Amino acid sequence: MTAVIAVLHAEDVALEFLSVLRRHAEDDIGVVIGRPGTRVTLPGGLSLRERLELLAPFVEPGGNTAALPGPEEVAGLLGEATGEVWTHSPADHRIRRARFGWIVSRALAGRTVTYSVGDNLFLQTVPGQVAGLTGAEAAAKIDFINRHAGELLRSRVPDRLVTTDRVPVVERFFTVDTERANRLYALISSLGEDAAVADDPWEFGRSPYEADRLDATAAWIGRWCSPDDGPLVEVGACQGELTRRLVGKGYAVQATEPNASFLARLGERDLGAELSAESLEELAAGRSRPAAAYLLIEMLYYDQDLTLLDALPTDRILLALETERLNDVVWPWLREQSVWRVAERVELAPPTLEFVCDDLAYLRKRGSRGLVLTRNGQV
Repeated sequence: MTAVIAVLHAEDVALEFLSVLRRHAEDDIGVVIGRPGTRVTLPGGLSLRERLELLAPFVEPGGNTAALPGPEEVAGLLGEATGEVWTHSPADHRIRRARFGWIVSRALAGRTVTYSVGDNLFLQTVPGQVAGLTGAEAAAKIDFINRHAGELLRSRVPDRLVTTDRVPVVERFFTVDTERANRLYALISSLGEDAAVADDPWEFGRSPYEADRLDATAAWIGRWCSPDDGPLVEVGACQGELTRRLVGKGYAVQATEPNASFLARLGERDLGAELSAESLEELAAGRSRPAAAYLLIEMLYYDQDLTLLDALPTDRILLALETERLNDVVWPWLREQSVWRVAERVELAPPTLEFVCDDLAYLRKRGSRGLVLTRNGQV
C-alpha cells in the first residue's frame, strides 16, 4: 500500500514531512501537491536529497491566492489511496494550509488521516507521533529550501514566508477522523463562514470555561434588566447557549443570527425565542426591534462599524469582549463619541488554559469583560 503526502505547496514536504520520507525510505511514496494540482511519485531506495530534487520543479514562490482544489479534485489526485495519508493540520494558523488539510479529510470522508501539527500561534495540539531529525536530515531540509525556495525566506506573503520556526528539527503529527478534523477547522475558522462546518465549534455547550462565562453573563444581564422591562435582542446568538439561559429566566428574547447554519441549529433547538437572520447592520438600518436592551456578547470581532450602535432602538447595550479587543477597538471608539456613557464595567470570566476537541489540543481562553452602555441622559 503506497503512502501519500498531500501538501498545498511542494516545499511543504521538506518543511513538515521529511520524517515521513525517512519512514518510507525503501517504498515508493506519492506526493499530492494542491498548487499546481498534481501528483508526483518519489521512488523508494533513493537518497533523501534525490527524492527532494524530484519536487524542486513544482516549487512556486509566488503569491497565495490561487483557488484551492475541491474535495473531488483532491480525491482524484489521491486515487486509490489505501495506505497512510499525511497532510496539513485543519487547525494550522496559515488558513489556506488549514483549509487544504480539511479538504483532504473531506476527500477521504470516513477515514482517519495523519496531520502535521504545523504552525499555530494560539493552539497547542497534542501530538500522537514525534520524530526528531538527524543532523544530516536537517541539513537536507535546509539545503532544499536554500536552493529551491530561497525566495520564500523573504516572502512578503505571511503564510508563505519561511521562518526558523517553520523549519522544525522535530516534526509532530496527530491522527484523527473526519468529524474531529471538521471541529479543528471550524475552530481555526472562527471569524469566517466556515466556523459553521462543525456543530458548536466554540464548545459553548461542553466547555467548563464557556459554561461559567455564560452563567456569569446571564446573571450580569439579570442585574440590569428584568423580564418585565421588555424584550432583549441578542445579536449573533450562534446556537443559543445564552438564549437558553435567558429564556429559562423568563425573558422574551429576540435572537438574531445571520449565519444560516447556526440559525438553522438554533431553530432546531426550539428554545422559545423569536428568531431572525438579521445582522447588526440590518438591525441598525431597520430600527424595527425596540428593546429593553441589546446584547452584543462576544460578537464584535468582525470589524463592525461601532457607530451602528447609535442607531439601535434601545437606550441600553450590554456588550462583552476579551480585554484585548476592548482595549484595541471599543475603548478608542468610546472616547471619541458622545452618545453613550459607560454605566458599568465588569469581569465576567478570567483568562484560562483549556483543552478543546476532546483533549486533542489546548489554548488560552482570553477571558471576557462586560460593559453596560446607556445613552447620555438615560439611566
